[in-house]
Amino acid sequence: MHDDEDGEGKRNWGFGWSATFAAIGVAIGVFLVVAVPACLRDDPWEGLAGVTAVSLGVGGACALMEGGAVTCWGSFTESSPPDRTFVLVSVGRHHVCGVTTGGSVVCWGSNGKPWGEPPDDRFVSVSSGIDYACGITREGLLRCWGSGLGRSSAPDGPFVSVSVGDHHACGIRADGSAVCWGADDLGQATPPPGAFGFISAGALYTCGIEAAGSVACWGANDAGQATPPGGAFTAVSTGAKHACGITADRSVVCWGWNIRGEGTPPEGQFTGVSAGLHQTCGITAGGTMVCWGSGY
Repeated sequence: MHDDEDGEGKRNWGFGWSATFAAIGVAIGVFLVVAVPACLRDDPWEGLAGVTAVSLGVGGACALMEGGAVTCWGSFTESSPPDRTFVLVSVGRHHVCGVTTGGSVVCWGSNGKPWGEPPDDRFVSVSSGIDYACGITREGLLRCWGSGLGRSSAPDGPFVSVSVGDHHACGIRADGSAVCWGADDLGQATPPPGAFGFISAGALYTCGIEAAGSVACWGANDAGQATPPGGAFTAVSTGAKHACGITADRSVVCWGWNIRGEGTPPEGQFTGVSAGLHQTCGITAGGTMVCWGSGY
């Protein structure tokens, strides 16, 4: 009987240690997958001061600083921004474009992928996509270049703003109506009627701020990215499968994907926000960069 108890005890002891080691292994695995990347991630933008605007892409991001300089990180670290003074910057998949104080559009990056050169016009805005970009000239004309939208061509007529997504683009005409072109397999290029004051084209969906301040979205909605909350907004930014907007009281609200915390903004007042793949960055009222989520 004593021998049986010893044998049983040994078997139980071995099983207990096996379960313990298995639990420790699982815990270490979770730590390596989640905690270590978060700790080792190079976050030069976190707490960056003197920022006036930020633009996130899938693999990198750029911030516009007070005085017009641009600083970039991620996949655009090795391709330094030109030594120019900028008033606007827009990050695409393989390139970055910015509008200088003189109104020229200057682009850099491309990661070895040819996507075209901007026309020699004077611009007030620019938006970058995968291998495609569009800008609005000082005369209100829409100019696009690159090949990311296949055979689709930009519409004619005066525009006040434009936003380029992955394979579609949308703009707001002078009368406030929204028009889109490019891929429309999920309705991302079919805007609803009405007047818009702001528009943002995402991966497979689009969101715009209507005249009354409410947000309307159309296109893919598999993660709730095209189901915005109610209330009045002053800005909206669409990422891959999540979007964030700035409300009338200058707080940030997000909807859609939130698997890495990209849809859980901190409290506070913000002047700008940009949604990427699994991360979002905002500019606080004091001009400091704050980011949430993981990766770009």
